[in-house]
Amino acid sequence: MTFITDLMNYEFLRNALIANVLISFVTGMVSPIIVYKRLEFIGDGLAHAIFAGVAFAVIFDFNVLLGSVLATLFFAYLVYVLSNDPGIAESTAIGMLLPVFMSIGVILFSKSPRYTADVTSYLFGNILLISKHDIYFMFFVLVFTIVMLSLKHYEISYWLADETMAKFYGIKTHIIRLLVLMLVSTVVVSALKLAGVIVMGAFLVLPGVFAKQRAKSFKNALATATLFNMTFSLIGFATAYYFDLPPGPAIVLCLFFAFLCSLLLERFV
Repeated sequence: MTFITDLMNYEFLRNALIANVLISFVTGMVSPIIVYKRLEFIGDGLAHAIFAGVAFAVIFDFNVLLGSVLATLFFAYLVYVLSNDPGIAESTAIGMLLPVFMSIGVILFSKSPRYTADVTSYLFGNILLISKHDIYFMFFVLVFTIVMLSLKHYEISYWLADETMAKFYGIKTHIIRLLVLMLVSTVVVSALKLAGVIVMGAFLVLPGVFAKQRAKSFKNALATATLFNMTFSLIGFATAYYFDLPPGPAIVLCLFFAFLCSLLLERFV
């Protein structure tokens, strides 16, 4: 009952739990897209882009959320532009831009008197940073993601299955690719304060890999990944509370062990 009592008494813990539910829901929804399209690197890339955006916001004293959004959208657009070149794959573009944005962030943070505290918070996440305004933003991102996937479900499904044939049948795949990159960008920004830069990729990859092995359709994959993510994120959150662990890394380990157990059960049972 201690957990329930603390939820009643401490607003930061309630905010963290609500944020955990919203983030696990929205990252679970985009995870199958990332895995099916082999964009596993995008989460790390966008998270490192946020690091540069946060550094700009700290140095020039403007809204951190705005800096994060602008940095990730700019990163996503650069990935889109570079990957339009036939000789540059999306993963290559991400690999080129990731260290650039991270280096910009580290250099800018080194000029800030808040360097140590800010780097720790944004690298590993910090539930104490989650406010009601962050929750409102997460809810907006969740609604945006649901609307986007509902309206563009057919185009995204076709694009994932066969981009060349989708283009042949008139689907504007370049627009779908840009929309997906922008969508993932906003999701990453919403998840930063819980996941942090270091473990962001796991939130975007593990649910999709789990769903890919079991789902029979793209729609089923979305539901499976979301359920998996929400269930074990909550277990990870509770584990972090009872053992006084950082929530982000604790949730990632919980997700990974759940995936590993399911893999072993599938092979040996």
